[in-house]
Amino acid sequence: MSDLTLIKESEMVARRLFRLYSRKIFLAPNNRHFHEQRINAALLLNEKEPLQGAVADFFYGCWYDIPYDVTNMFTRIQGRLHPHVEQAFRDCIDKLAYIQHSSVLATRWSVLVTPSLNEQTQRLRISSDDAKEIAKDITAELMMARDNEDWNTIEQIENEFFSHCVARNDRLAFSIVWFRLGKSDWQFDERWDNCQQSLDQTVEA
Repeated sequence: MSDLTLIKESEMVARRLFRLYSRKIFLAPNNRHFHEQRINAALLLNEKEPLQGAVADFFYGCWYDIPYDVTNMFTRIQGRLHPHVEQAFRDCIDKLAYIQHSSVLATRWSVLVTPSLNEQTQRLRISSDDAKEIAKDITAELMMARDNEDWNTIEQIENEFFSHCVARNDRLAFSIVWFRLGKSDWQFDERWDNCQQSLDQTVEA
């Protein structure tokens, strides 16, 4: 196996973990472990945007840990973000600034904090490639859980998926998963209808 193949596979795993902990953070915004695992996954990616979005969410969700116990984490991200972004996070550690729910430090990868640059980015966007990857992962996880008759896991995965779809306005992933599961005689309950209605209301708004 070539080095390039190994790099691509490790990045794929990192993206999957990043998405997993994004869903978990949306359900448990103050869980520091989830934030740290998501940041660890972001550090394995080449882009700056996922890491910046993850750190912004961490500073917002775990504000009570700032500035007491983030030195190690901040040391690890130094040099990975733009200097002015790193300085902005440093100001938060030094209590010179705070991450608000609407922040210029948020990115499209954030799930707790929304970008404040313009109206169009208030509802977080997701690329079609990411939506397709998420749909593929979720469908596989749900089908495996059903094969194992693990009903508790199915409910948890579904709830995390609904939260992701609403938070990121991910209509594409929702439609793909709905279609694929429907072909496998999936038992859809009212939560699926509720999620679809929430997405429809976002379009109408």
